[in-house]
Amino acid sequence: MKKENTKELKPIYIIYGKEKLLLEEALERFKKKLSSEIDLTLNYEELRGSEINSDAILKVANTIPFFGSKRLIVVKEVDKLTVSDDFLDYIDNPSEFTHLILMADKIDKRSKLFKIANKKGYAYEYKPPGQKELPKWIKEKFLKEGKKVTEDAVRYICLNVDNDLMRMQNEVEKVCLYYQDKKTLNSADIKILVEKSSENTIFELVDLIGRRQEGEALKVLNNLIENGQPVPFLFHMMLRQFRLLLKTKVLLDKRGVAFSMLAKELKVPPFVVSRYREQSHNFSISQLRRAHKLFLEAEIDFKTSRKEPRLILETLIDKIIF
Repeated sequence: MKKENTKELKPIYIIYGKEKLLLEEALERFKKKLSSEIDLTLNYEELRGSEINSDAILKVANTIPFFGSKRLIVVKEVDKLTVSDDFLDYIDNPSEFTHLILMADKIDKRSKLFKIANKKGYAYEYKPPGQKELPKWIKEKFLKEGKKVTEDAVRYICLNVDNDLMRMQNEVEKVCLYYQDKKTLNSADIKILVEKSSENTIFELVDLIGRRQEGEALKVLNNLIENGQPVPFLFHMMLRQFRLLLKTKVLLDKRGVAFSMLAKELKVPPFVVSRYREQSHNFSISQLRRAHKLFLEAEIDFKTSRKEPRLILETLIDKIIF
């Protein structure tokens, strides 16, 4: 991730990336830096590209600040902004008394706006931490709240929270608020408060199928459906899980791939590889191939029969087990 330098602030920044949390954190760093020299109650404007045109932004940017030497203008959703030639000229030759921050979750790198800004060194992309960096990111969030977390607690969060930094941040804040007087947190502490993602619950469902616990498997399935998960989504998530299990089984048993290389071969995060290996022990290769055949039959049923989708999925589980 390319990080902005807030020691010597530039007159313009284009900050972009899919993770809203990272953009908002960057904005807060800018505001904190500028708060020592700008009265943000008087000289701060926040606009949206979907609600304003570029000429209106220029009017604000070229207005002399109130009771101060500079002003801060933030334009969100800049990807929805229609940019005029005058605005492009401003990017090339900005005002001395304005800091302009343009934000977007995505930006057209072929546009004149991006090309000019990038050439001037104003463009910064914010990418989420990779799967290897995510545990460190989580630990740092807890440390900022004055908490230490054990490795098993971090692993639980990685496995059970969807790969959404904003939700992870919210979960960290929730946990820290609950354990205000506790300095070190373990997985048992985390499990009480952090809700499992649908993907992880499906992992448990497949595990129950592999251990031939039909009653428990159907109970988990019904809970997922009753909590609003669509049957087609559950079907495809289960299919994906069985495909990964078959690939794991073949790589380990037939090709002799080392465990250390399994994450790369499966294209999954390193911290879930051991779970696939453990779960693959519940099936033989022939059983997994048979399961894939049953999935194909069920998919045909979804498309051609008048059977209740829920019944098709329950029957699929029954057939895989027996």
